[in-house]
Amino acid sequence: MLDIGEFQNGHSGRRPLLWVYGSLQDFVRETLCGADSLPDDGIKFDKTFSICRMVGIAGFKVELTSNLSDHLRFRDSDKTVKVFHHASFLEAHKQTSMYPSGLVEETLATLALFFPKGDKEIERWYKKQDHADELDENILRCAKIDIGIKEYRYWHDRLVIIKTEFDESRPSTITQWWKDRRDGSQWYPLWVAISLAVLFGLVQSIEGALQVYKAFNP
Repeated sequence: MLDIGEFQNGHSGRRPLLWVYGSLQDFVRETLCGADSLPDDGIKFDKTFSICRMVGIAGFKVELTSNLSDHLRFRDSDKTVKVFHHASFLEAHKQTSMYPSGLVEETLATLALFFPKGDKEIERWYKKQDHADELDENILRCAKIDIGIKEYRYWHDRLVIIKTEFDESRPSTITQWWKDRRDGSQWYPLWVAISLAVLFGLVQSIEGALQVYKAFNP
């Protein structure tokens, strides 16, 4: 699935893909050649790196796309991540020679990373997205493949950008602070302090109310 050509009444925010010469297979392979030029030292994937955490903790927006060349494209202006979500299409093209070797499997690996199998929160989130008739629930059943950032050939740089933005983000609301468990050594002391502050504030409020009551009812 690729959007090829120029659209007179549409805007994709990227350079149009023009197939001018050569075979379709060569064009697809050239378009989806990938890149692995960005440094990736210290980047590791864990269970906190998923779609719901990106949205709930870092304030990311997610835009589901049917254009494979836009997969994992990150728009910094509004922190939007594009995700090619047609897992069934990818499964059906595992054996095709149309796509570069390993691209389909690697793309499925990114979907398994972003949409962990069995995660109920992510299932609820996905099923609430617009155009329910276009959703592919097989995205929720992708088998997890344990590969590190250095093993990605096609989506390496885009993953580096997204993971770096996610790691450097800081919660801006109480809800985001509550959900942010990326650093347990900071999360637990923070919420213990907040709980104690609330408790002491409640006790003082009760004491103040009792004193007012006694003043008017000696």
